[in-house]
Amino acid sequence: MAKVAVAPYSEKEHRAAITRGKQTKSAPTAVVRASFRSESNSLVLDLQNEVCVVLPVHQIVELSGRSPEELAAVEISPLRDGLLWRSIDVAISVPGLLTDLFGSAVRSQLGTIGGARLTTAKARAARKNGTKGGRPRVSSKAS
Repeated sequence: MAKVAVAPYSEKEHRAAITRGKQTKSAPTAVVRASFRSESNSLVLDLQNEVCVVLPVHQIVELSGRSPEELAAVEISPLRDGLLWRSIDVAISVPGLLTDLFGSAVRSQLGTIGGARLTTAKARAARKNGTKGGRPRVSSKAS
């Protein structure tokens, strides 16, 4: 059997990789449990943040047209950030899947919520801008 060359890496790089792995496993979107419900033809994901997400399989391109037996064989990836179906050779990133299905709506809502939050940093910046005369006036020149 031929030897496989492994790229050398330092102890520091190894510790950093271990830390990244632990962070991924404890991310809010880390999957704790995954199952397929044949009666509703949906994928059920229980996430690290105690949220349960039910996704219709017909909206997941990689899974459309698959049999209930194939879909029931779902596994969680070792880092808990993906779903695996070994028998049909399919792997799906959970953050990517959630972004594909809810992306623009969720990002828009989060942006609205985040922009409305008043933090001490925002208040300090507003006071500082106020001492400079505030925001520039919008000129209303007719074109």
